[in-house]
Parts: sequence; C-alpha cells; structure tokens
Amino acid sequence: MPVALKAGALAKAQPASPRAPKAQIATVRVACPHCGATEGEIIATGKDHEYDNTTSDLFSMQRCRCGLVYLNPRPAPSELRTIYPPNYYAYTRLTKTERAPSGDSALANLFKARNVRRFRPMARTLRESHPPPYRILDIGCGDGTPLNYWREALGGQAETYGVEMNDDAARIAREHGHRVTAKRVEEITTEIPLGTFDLVYSSNVIEHVESPFQFLQTTRAALQAGGYAILDTPNTDCIDFRFFKAHWGGFHYPRHWSLFDARTFSALAERAGFEVLSVTYLPAPVFWVWSFHSVLQPRWPRLAARLFPPVEIMTRGSVWNFLLLSLFTALEYLAIVTQGTCGQMRILLRRKD
Repeated sequence: MPVALKAGALAKAQPASPRAPKAQIATVRVACPHCGATEGEIIATGKDHEYDNTTSDLFSMQRCRCGLVYLNPRPAPSELRTIYPPNYYAYTRLTKTERAPSGDSALANLFKARNVRRFRPMARTLRESHPPPYRILDIGCGDGTPLNYWREALGGQAETYGVEMNDDAARIAREHGHRVTAKRVEEITTEIPLGTFDLVYSSNVIEHVESPFQFLQTTRAALQAGGYAILDTPNTDCIDFRFFKAHWGGFHYPRHWSLFDARTFSALAERAGFEVLSVTYLPAPVFWVWSFHSVLQPRWPRLAARLFPPVEIMTRGSVWNFLLLSLFTALEYLAIVTQGTCGQMRILLRRKD
C-alpha cells in the first residue's frame, strides 16, 4: 500500500452525521515498518476512545526488537475513511477558530503566538542560508494552519505549498493563500516542484503512514541540496508512556501506526539520506488529556468526556480546556527538566548529497 497521509482525508471536513461505529473493520498484518522483522512483543491493547463514529475493534501495539512500536494488525486501506471520520480535528481547525466567540478567539491567538514563536529559530536559519522568498512545503497540511504560522514567522516572504488528501481541508488552505495539492504524497508528479524546497515541515504525520521510510525518501526528494526538514512525532521515551501503559494517549488507536524514540527515528532518517542535526522535545499536553480520558472512559464515559474532552480539547478554546492544556504543558516541561524528554519530538534534518 502506498503512503497514506492523514489517511482519512477523503472524508468531508464537516460535522459527522450520527452513526453507530463499525463493529468490525478489515485489518492487515504487517512486518516492522523500520527493520522488516515479523516478530515482536505486544505491549498494549486498546480501542478508539476519542471518536464514537469509527470502530469498536480492539487493537494491539507491538514492540519490535529494533525498538520501534507499531500497530499490528492495523486497519486496511479500505477502512481509512472509517478511522478518520468527517469530524477529525486536523481538518477543521481554521473553520472552528473563525466561528469561535471572542473568548475562544483570544485563547486561539495565544496558541497561534506560541507556535509562531517556535518557528522563528528555523526562520532565522533560513534567512541566514537562503535568499527570499523561502519555499516551504507542509506534508499533511490539513487546513493550512501551520503554513499560516510559517508565513508569519518569515515575515510574509514565503511561498507556501501543501499536500493534503482531504478535499475540503485543502480548499480551506487554498482560501488562505497556500498552494495545496489534494492528493496522497506518493501520487504527486508535477503538481509541486520537487527538488526546490528550502524546508519541508510535517507535524504528526509520519506516525500515521504505512512506510515511514518511503515518507522520508519523498521528503528528501522535495528538498533542494542542503535543504532542511522538520518533523514532529510522538516520543515513546517519555514518562507518561511508561506511567499510563496501554492507556497512553500517544497510541491514538487506531490511527498511529509507527511510534519512535530518538534512536529509532535517527537511524531511519540516516538510512533515508538525512543528517540528523538535532532532536528536541516539545510538550504534548493533549496526550495527557487523551490518557486520562482512556483511563476513565470504560467505567465513566460521561465523566471522561466532560473532564477530558478528547476532540474538543483540539478544536474548542474554552477556559477549562485552556486550564487543562496549561497544567499538562507544565507537567511536560517538568519532565523535560527532570527526565530530559517528553511526549513529542521535533527532529531537524538536513538533506545529504
């Protein structure tokens, strides 16, 4: 199967109509996406507890001898529209923000300012190494929100491109001035100018794809010589992974297919033709929300949804959500100080030639 980027993307980005989840979906057994081994230890099992309109199947996470954690078996390609429902959060962030009342907008602006601030160091690096305009590609760009951040961080001196399978999300991104191809990345031929990008950015996508190695090869092909790539992905070498075990929110059943730590990701990136410049750690407070929701949901589903809303935590800037995210962000920073890691990695790569 070719790489599937945020693979529910053929669904429409609009509120889902109520329907019962599928009792059973088609699955496929796979070898380790990193080393190809066929045996491993099952370390966790769980169900999709975030969305009630996908599937009630039980899934298993397996740790390979190489260290990679991966879903096995995982949903078949025919089920991608099932596991990524129409109300999947990544497709509607901009439209949610635009419809939000003023209080929500203020919180959204704080979130935006934080993300733009995180992009500024890379923006300075690009200014020092490349002349403007800076050509940016976001693989799995959703509705274009991160491309908006990059454009602002670069002072408007950016040509922004995206790859996004969801037609409606791609349309929203285009409405905000980005050049977006509504295809899977493996289907791209002449739609984007390969070999010309100064930076490829991809946030929390590589863990969703069938072949992370193929994904990295495609990323490399998009870059010009010496170009940079920034990839964000969950990190299994963190305290909440060890504490919550099968309830860890980073499993994101059944949508996260490959989960890395710094060692396994670096080895894969180097094999794909990259130099690993740095691995840093970013707070992933949403994983804590999803973890507590997973713990409570089997016995107290209403309480779990009220205290730890798994979808609205990403799409609605309420005061309660702000307090939750602030608390768990503080815990993540504490983990960085005391443990050296937290729930999400940001890997900076440079194309080797």
